[in-house]
Parts: sequence; structure tokens; C-alpha cells
Amino acid sequence: MNKIVLSIMACAAVAIIPGCSIYKAATAPPPVALEGVKVGANRINIVGTLGVPISTESKADLRTDVYEFVDGSANASKLRIVLYIAGDLYTLGLAELIFWPVELGFGQGTEGRAVVTYGMDDIARAVLLNKRDGTPWEVAKVEEVRPVALEKATNKVNPETGAIIQ
Repeated sequence: MNKIVLSIMACAAVAIIPGCSIYKAATAPPPVALEGVKVGANRINIVGTLGVPISTESKADLRTDVYEFVDGSANASKLRIVLYIAGDLYTLGLAELIFWPVELGFGQGTEGRAVVTYGMDDIARAVLLNKRDGTPWEVAKVEEVRPVALEKATNKVNPETGAIIQ
């Protein structure tokens, strides 16, 4: 009787396990265009790139947003799904014992954190990009931009932001 139960459990596992790596590869996050997250970028563009901030703090004339994101792999790398399907068919699902841990370890992207400080004009004044473990991102830079004193009542339009300069 125990052999029958074990056989049924083994057949169920072979039927269920294939597809786990395929599913994870198909639903992997896309890459994030981090080159647009830089000093001088507009807040709307940064929110469009990184998503809604997990926290926002305002002090004096500055606003600091904290973002968490996952920088995934390019869509071309989703061709690995074909390899997973072929491996599953050839080995009757046993390849999942290798494919699934590999997909979980390397195919799901890199988690990151961004801290962006904006001025009152919603232009980024400082940007800090780190990986989840705290190491700097490849494009990470911390730059401070000092506010420029504007002339009084110029009523000109800033060409970068479209804001009226008073």
C-alpha cells in the first residue's frame, strides 16, 4: 500500500513541478530605465520610472522620496522559457530540480532602493541608488545641487520644467 501512495505522490509531483521555472521566467519583472533617475530629472519622470515612493518626507524646502524597485532582465532573455520547456519534455519534468532554483536565484532581477531629494520645483537635487544589500548601483551618484538665486518677478518660463519663474 505504501508503494502505491508513494507512486501517486511521485506522479503528482512530476505533473505539478514542471512549469514552475517557466511561470517564474514568464512573470519576471522587466528592466528599469535607471539612466533617467538622475540629478535634474523631474519628479513625474522618476515616479514613472520607479513607481510610487514607499515614503515621502518634507523638511523646509526639500522633499525626500524613498523608492523600492526590482530591476529585471530584458525581454530577449525570456527565450530561456524555450530551454525550460525542452528540458521538461526531455526529462519528464526532472529538469525542474535544476531549472527552478536557477530561475529563482538569477532570473528574478535585482532589488534596489532609491532615495531622491527634490526642491520645491520637483526637480531632483540629490539621487542615491543602492542594491538591497547596500552596495551602490552601477549608475549610483550622489550629487548636491545648490539652489540658484532667482531674480525678482521675472515672469519668465523655465524651458526645462515649464514653471513660471517669479
